[in-house]
Amino acid sequence: MHATMKRVTLDQHNEDRIAFARTINFTGLFEHIKTFANITCDFHQPEITTSRDGVHITFMSDDVSNQTGPFATILRLCYICSFSNYVVKDEESGELRYWVDVNISYEHKDGGSNGMNLLRTQYTDALGWIFRGAGDR
Repeated sequence: MHATMKRVTLDQHNEDRIAFARTINFTGLFEHIKTFANITCDFHQPEITTSRDGVHITFMSDDVSNQTGPFATILRLCYICSFSNYVVKDEESGELRYWVDVNISYEHKDGGSNGMNLLRTQYTDALGWIFRGAGDR
């Protein structure tokens, strides 16, 4: 699954990063997340967006609140999503990379919401996906 573009502004500073973002296959990431979190779900189409601070690729799973064990009784929604993420270019090597914090975000049945980091990952053409659990240093 590749990302689609949404609210993308092309300029001379981000054209190469957008082209790189369009080549990333998210299937490996999504399969790793499902195995790591021991869940089954589908993910929505990833979306490439741009802002003043760069190029981003966001994604979100379907609701997995029914797979949260005892917490299923208090959660209205729970999903896996991108949190902080950027497509960046290394100034020295020129290598492009996508890094993302993958979060569990949830909403309580009686109001309120929160989230926590599940894992961190990055992608490069040379290495593919590189994963670290949230507690790994």
